[in-house]
Formats: sequence, C-alpha cells, structure tokens
Amino acid sequence: MKYIPILLLTLLAACATTPKITGKIASNPLEKILAAHAADFDSLLLQPDVYEVQVIYTQIDRDAAQQPHFKTWRWNVDNSRYFYPASMVKMPLALLSLEKINDLRDAGLPNLSKETFYKIDSTREFQQNLTIAPDAPGGKPSIAQDIRQIFTVSDNLAYNHLFEFLGRDYINQKLREKGYQHTGIVHRFNYPGRDNHYASPITFYDSSGTVFQEPEKFAPLIWNNPQHHTKKGTGYYNPADSLVRQPFEMNKKNWFSLTDMDNMLRAILFPDCVPKQQRFHLRADDYTFLRHYMGIFPRECDWPVYDSTFYDGYVKFLLLGDSKEQQRGTLRAFNKVGEAYGTLTDVAYIVDYEKKVEFMLSATILCNPDGIFNDDQYAYESIGFPFLGKLGRAVLEYEQKRPRKITPNLPAMIIQHDNLRPKS
Repeated sequence: MKYIPILLLTLLAACATTPKITGKIASNPLEKILAAHAADFDSLLLQPDVYEVQVIYTQIDRDAAQQPHFKTWRWNVDNSRYFYPASMVKMPLALLSLEKINDLRDAGLPNLSKETFYKIDSTREFQQNLTIAPDAPGGKPSIAQDIRQIFTVSDNLAYNHLFEFLGRDYINQKLREKGYQHTGIVHRFNYPGRDNHYASPITFYDSSGTVFQEPEKFAPLIWNNPQHHTKKGTGYYNPADSLVRQPFEMNKKNWFSLTDMDNMLRAILFPDCVPKQQRFHLRADDYTFLRHYMGIFPRECDWPVYDSTFYDGYVKFLLLGDSKEQQRGTLRAFNKVGEAYGTLTDVAYIVDYEKKVEFMLSATILCNPDGIFNDDQYAYESIGFPFLGKLGRAVLEYEQKRPRKITPNLPAMIIQHDNLRPKS
C-alpha cells in the first residue's frame, strides 16, 4: 500500500506535463505547438464558430538526393465550410494566366509572352479601357506586371485584368480539370456594377503589330457555391449604409478551401511532388518569376517601386503580421495572403536560411467577434495579425529545434535571383 501514493504522484505529474490543446491531449506536432502556446491560442481555438480558425502545417524533410518529403497535420480544417478567400483567389488567376500564355505559344504564337504588352477594350457601358500602366516596364500593361503587383502588394486591379484575360467559365473549368474541387472564382473586385459573365476584348501587341487578339468572352454557366456556413454573423450594413439585423449571406462570392490553397502553393514550389493533374503548364522561367515575386518584400520590387507605406510584413501575415519592422532577409515567406470581410488568410512556404529550416504553413481566421459585416470594424489589429504572427513564429521555433537527418540545400532549391538571397 505504501507504493500507491508514489504511483499517484507520478501519474499526476505526468498529467500536469502532458500538453493539451482546448482541453484535449495534444497528439501530433501541430497540436503540441498550439498547446505550448495555449495562452496565445486557446481563447480563439475554443470558439471555432466565432473565429473559424483553420490551420495546415507541413514538415519537409530532404533525402540524400535533396528530394523533399512531406508530413502534414491539420487543425479544424473543413473543405466544405465557407470562409471568404478575399485576395487568395489572385493566386490561381496568376497561374492560369501564365498557363494560357504558354498554351497559346505552343499553338503557334511564339512571340507571345508574359511580358508582351496588352490593351483592354470596352464594348459595354460597364467595361473600361486600359492602355497604359505608368509603373510598368515600357509604361504598358502586361501579364507579368499584373502578377508582380498581385504577389508583392496584392493589387486588386491587377486581379481584375487577369479576370478579363481568362473569363469566368475558363477559370472554373480549368480548376475543375486540375482537381481543385473546392474552389470557385465568380467575380471581380471593387466593381459591383460589372456583369461577371462578360470579359472585355483584349489585344496583345509588340512593335510589329498585333500578336494575339481575343474578342469579348461570354460565360453562360452558373457556378454555385456548394459550401455550407455561407451565412455569417448577426448583421450587416447594406449599400444604403443601414444596419440589417440578419446574417450576411456570402453564397454568391468567390470560394477557395484552405486545402486547395495549400495544394496550389505546393504546385508552385514543388511541382514534381504533386499529382500531374494538379500542376500548371509553366516554363522554368515562370517558376523562377513566381517564386521571386512571392518571396520578396515590397521594397525589393523593381516594377513598380514601392515606398515605405508598404512595410516588409505588409503581405506576410504569418511571422510578420504584427510587426512593421524592416527585416534582414534571412527569413523568407513565399506566400499569398487574403484580407477582407474580417477574414485573414495566409498560405506560405517559410524558409530560415540561417538555421537551414523549411516548412509550409497555411491558416485562416475570422476577426469579427461582434458579428457585424460591412462596418469596417474588424479586429485585424487586435486579434487577426497577432494570431497569425505568433502562429508563424511558434511553428518556426519548433522547426528550428526539430532534428533533421539531411540539411536542406535551400538556395540551390528555390532562390534563383541574386537580390532575393539573404543580405549579409
């Protein structure tokens, strides 16, 4: 009998040191990371219907041939539950635009490239002409310039230009063919009066004349959002700026599941490691181009040149969302973010060049605890950015301590541009 108290004390001590997340024993690395920072995360994770947090964490280990191998863990991920993807939808349009350029080149247009100038014409009252881009090379629009702006500062008009180039049915049919079944892109940004069935005429040209011309495109298909929980909150402000006391219905807006986002990012960074169906028809220089502009800070962009208003963490929510300090560049996130209607999302491949660490992290959070939409009173600064910044740093800290059999050869694998290499 004298051994029972000792055994009891041992069991109690073990229970006290067992990591728990939202009251449950942590059973995998992601849960253990969240549990280790319960003071930062538990209050949000314990209210999944309020904050709608979803997280995907992927460890990357290299073999002797430097080939990557992945292990993934998820928190509260539900492909069928709706959250507003905001600017995340710019990533698939960038990829599909590069793919379309390459398809046209292969079909007999060798002079067409992502750098070819284009102009957008208008045939309807709600359409607009576009012929100049003062901050672009040559002062003219190009697909390359749109993609630069999409990844360096998440420009909305650049996204709209790619929407015109592709058209709605083309976008969604291509995504379905590639297996991105939980994604639908059905509208432009900031133009409520435009009919999204129509895409404007577009002409690509060079000094010798027209390279490729496409007339107005009409997309007749109806793309219905299949996800649930599209009604959000308890109220919203309508266009007349009046408060409507009923949930905000978002079933007519774009959708894009966190899993599809995570898989699409992997298709950019590690195309040989995803099923062939999920890849995009990209050239080697396209991958280099994308990785460069996904990885730089706005101040490192060549076209256009951005001022200090666009601080280093401007579109780097994970790790840097709660910081406006200038970074040394030894820590990089190759990523895309979304921010609108109270929802923050970041999907990133994160690299620490000093510690030789790499991993993938994707997360989304709804920062609207009062449940009112369209009031511009979202809790980005007090809840969303601190959560994503702390989450990124918590996983980074774990990764910096995690043993690896093979040290990854990071610069040779990803970094191709001299001005993207860490500054000494």
